Amino acid sequence: MLKPIDNLPAGALGFTAHGRVTDGDRETILLPTIAWALEAGGRVRLLYVAADDFDGYDCGRVYDEAVFGSRHFADFERIAFVADDGPHARWVAAIEGLMPAAIRVFAPADLTAARRWIAG
Repeated sequence: MLKPIDNLPAGALGFTAHGRVTDGDRETILLPTIAWALEAGGRVRLLYVAADDFDGYDCGRVYDEAVFGSRHFADFERIAFVADDGPHARWVAAIEGLMPAAIRVFAPADLTAARRWIAG
């Protein structure tokens, strides 16, 4: 499940991922919010928090997210990914050099620093 994060710096979007992220989450929360931000102008600054109960994506979702990322390759300015050290954080760190966006992985204890960092 994706839950929007409120009270972010102007121009930033944020989501907290809990449990499994589903097709419905992607279609009703993530994609419309990203589309709205792009229509409003400018590149997206994203705060993505993997909660301690985050359990990954529905089957096929990783592939779909990769396609989404390639389609919106240049639309992101900054991505702050907050997660415990584990497979999700390592995957994000691995793609860091592959995207033109600035990407940083933060530990959950550094959430405040992640919020400041996406403010730019």
